[in-house]
Amino acid sequence: MEGKTFGETVRHVLVVQLARFGDLLQSKRLLLSLAAEPDTTVHLCLDVSLASLASLVYPQVQIHAIPCHRNAGVAPRDMLPLLLREGARLAGLRCEQVYFLNASPLSYALAALFPPETARGYVRDKGQNLRGPWTRLAARLLRRRQTSPLNLVDFWAWQHPAPIAPEQVNPLPGAAGSGRVGVVMAGRETRRSLPPETLALVIQAVFQARGGPRLVCLGSGAERPLARRLARLLPPRTAECLEDATGRTSLEDLPEILRGLDLLLSPDTGIMHLAAHLGTPVLAFFLASARCFETGPYGWGHRVWQANLPCVPCLESAPCPRKHACLAPFARKDPLALLAGRSAPDWPEDLLGCVTALDALGGTCRVVDGRERRAEERLGLRSALGAYLGISGLEEGCGETAALYEETDWMLPPGKG
Repeated sequence: MEGKTFGETVRHVLVVQLARFGDLLQSKRLLLSLAAEPDTTVHLCLDVSLASLASLVYPQVQIHAIPCHRNAGVAPRDMLPLLLREGARLAGLRCEQVYFLNASPLSYALAALFPPETARGYVRDKGQNLRGPWTRLAARLLRRRQTSPLNLVDFWAWQHPAPIAPEQVNPLPGAAGSGRVGVVMAGRETRRSLPPETLALVIQAVFQARGGPRLVCLGSGAERPLARRLARLLPPRTAECLEDATGRTSLEDLPEILRGLDLLLSPDTGIMHLAAHLGTPVLAFFLASARCFETGPYGWGHRVWQANLPCVPCLESAPCPRKHACLAPFARKDPLALLAGRSAPDWPEDLLGCVTALDALGGTCRVVDGRERRAEERLGLRSALGAYLGISGLEEGCGETAALYEETDWMLPPGKG
């Protein structure tokens, strides 16, 4: 398709999502909102390594693959010609709107191919890298990570003037009835994943509560040593029920595997977001740089354990000065007892037990065990953000609407006074 022809009523819109696996799934609300518009063809530009999965996840969207990352399978000498060719093809679509979701140099380079008035999110105009008003405001809130009030799914979705209702994004979680529990060994950032020693305690509690289910280890080949170590740490009866599928499943195989699970245990990973997309129940573990109020599984009824220390969320690239103290809460006896189906009278202060939920703004997490640090500020900012978007009825907190803005937001454009 090369844009509109005589008599054609279809309009074209493009979403440029150049990040990785999890971000592809977290773009869902925006993509579905665009696809719901009458007579609209939605195009998605992404890394070539994710093209096959994207076609499975978004069959209503036209996929355009370009090499963005080192694992794209394209020789370095071929990358620039391929990018130039694909960029010209995207520009030839003559899209009425183009949504750039990333602030990367490649994203800005692609933005230069489109008229700036059609661009949303990150814009290239007269040689300058710019951000749209919503992107500036929301990114400002997301920088204050202990109080950031917005799920990443909704950060991208509210670039659309009227995104679909949050309830339309992912199905309600429901067990497959297979007696199988999936275990994601680690995410791309290993510091925010539970080590095998801690994960073994969690698995054993789930194993007891569910009467001895089959366990399936999921991950890339790089996680295979972790899976072997995990098997050695489990009691013999539990280890006998463990299947190591690390490095033996492709991204395209994952949807079928996840549909067949009663539960997925996972850190903040793309597999977790794919499970939520499919309606597979999730128990997620968030620590270090991961924060469930920002990137938790989207939808109703998933469970999350969130480390609740003053240093969380941290900067992943900086050394940890506290010897990874945020790992300790996940091994405490009371949460593990509760997970195993026993009473837990003393929930630790350094851990939150949450259930994912939805409101008029989008996805959130409701704390059911423990007490969130700075909860009032986060809820206040969420309420103020709702007012900015014309949404009422959000849970109130003590945040101030002025916190949404900076001095430059009040400046008049040149020549206006």
